[in-house]
Amino acid sequence: MMWRFLGFLISTALAYALLRGWPEAMPPVVRACVAVLVLVAGIGLWVRQVWRGLPAARVRRGVGVMDYVAVVVAVLAMESGFLWFLTAAPDPLADAAVEVRAWLRSGDEEERRTSGLRQGNWLWDNETRRPLPKRTNFKPGNRPEVFVRLRDGGDAAELLARQVYVGAFALGRYRQAAWQAFPGPPGGRLLANEAGFVELGERPGRAIVHQVFHGGQDAGQNSLIGLQGVVMVRVPELLRLDSGLHLLPPVSGAAGFDYLVSSKPMRLEDLPAGMGTAPWPDPPDALLDLPERRDLADRIRELAVVAAGEGPLVDRLLGLQNHLRTTLRYSLETTNERDLDPLENFLFYEQRGHCELFATAGALLARAIGVPARVAYGWAGGTYFESSRLLVFRAREAHAWTEVWLDGVGWVVMDPTPPSAIGGELAEVAPPGALPPGADGIEDFPDDESAEGEAAGAGAIGRVLTLVFGVPAVLLGLWRGMRARRRAGVAGPRGPEDGRTPDYLRVWRRACAGRGVPIPPGMPLRRHAKALNDSGRLAERLVGYHYRVRYEGDPADARVERALVAEIRRWEREG
Repeated sequence: MMWRFLGFLISTALAYALLRGWPEAMPPVVRACVAVLVLVAGIGLWVRQVWRGLPAARVRRGVGVMDYVAVVVAVLAMESGFLWFLTAAPDPLADAAVEVRAWLRSGDEEERRTSGLRQGNWLWDNETRRPLPKRTNFKPGNRPEVFVRLRDGGDAAELLARQVYVGAFALGRYRQAAWQAFPGPPGGRLLANEAGFVELGERPGRAIVHQVFHGGQDAGQNSLIGLQGVVMVRVPELLRLDSGLHLLPPVSGAAGFDYLVSSKPMRLEDLPAGMGTAPWPDPPDALLDLPERRDLADRIRELAVVAAGEGPLVDRLLGLQNHLRTTLRYSLETTNERDLDPLENFLFYEQRGHCELFATAGALLARAIGVPARVAYGWAGGTYFESSRLLVFRAREAHAWTEVWLDGVGWVVMDPTPPSAIGGELAEVAPPGALPPGADGIEDFPDDESAEGEAAGAGAIGRVLTLVFGVPAVLLGLWRGMRARRRAGVAGPRGPEDGRTPDYLRVWRRACAGRGVPIPPGMPLRRHAKALNDSGRLAERLVGYHYRVRYEGDPADARVERALVAEIRRWEREG
């Protein structure tokens, strides 16, 4: 019995692995079907021992074609239902597990409030906060999210010679393992000038003008998006929540957003000699804050001193960047088995994590050496289509990085995440003649590399197959049930030979009903007879004769049956 149960566990684990995307080379629908077969085989193996101990059922009529049809249709309906359930269940069950875990951890308010955050769709909570998740298991998809069209094709060579960063927003206040909007200088509503542009401040460098178009968030968290270092944007107005977070005016319809942006992107590696030699001379305190826990803040300061080394400020910042890139491992999955502060777990214990943890570590290490820093969210990499001067950024390219403020320059990209995690140092260039996905088709573009997309496709097939086979199975079951009841009502219980109820049995049932002890439908005669206390040996003789003739093959004896009928009638009259 144990090995059968072990086989069931193995089949369940294999089915789960198939439904989670292994092996990747197998089409998702085929994986789902194979998973169903594996699970059904495991269940069959497990219950075989139980079936072996049950008595065999016998039927008094032959098995017909409709019996085989009913069994086949029922099995197909069950397998289709398994396919539907198993492809639809993993994600809801995983979300339910997160909710249950957050509920059980009643003291961990931040984890419970942020359990729904996902990578690739940057959001913040009602207080404009984005807490660091304690544990992660991200599954980024392939859906196009942002399109950037360069106004001048000549900008492509300069832009593609380095990593491309498209920012959505940046948060500057760090409290209780969460990034939060930091208002900085007063802003509120920023209105367009006479030329129709909202100006966000000047910075050195050559401007790159580009058109940005993207869909909208249902929650209304539609922030200004553009190449890093936005200096102005052509929109009627912006709502400023932070120096790095500006909300777009709402749009009507499902077309999404389309606006012109001018940016002057800058990375530490690109700074001209002699530029950025000093930090912001008098920054707000919030841009230098470290974690509230003194022991963790002290460990960060000690690490910053060692990792930054000596030399000019830019070289020290590059030292921090290089330290994080080379000593920590990029991973979309973290377990945090000690249930520590997310940054503490990342830097000093598990030492692996996703880009948001790298960016947070970079920002706090920069602060530890006196440089104002924040975390920016957006996309990095992208694919450039030369024929249309279009950069396409997908969900899998969602990214977070550190930005440091240098005097005379402004916010500069310092990206501590290993370049291999975001596709290398340079953006990808599409093959000649390749066509980009149409911006108008963002909503319809297939998420063909997303685990959610695969499960949805297999689940849809499962639903269709369940209906195709389930409805006939139900109709066949109803038809067979009605047919059986109709036969039972017309013919009554059949006798051993001639198809009629024997007289002694018919008289016995009527007598029992008359004495107030009717035989319930489906109750064996032997069990009912044991409950009778006033029939003497009559019930015992009747049951013994009936079972010998009906089930043991003895020939019917008319003389014995007439005697039983006479004795039953006397017993009925005595009652």
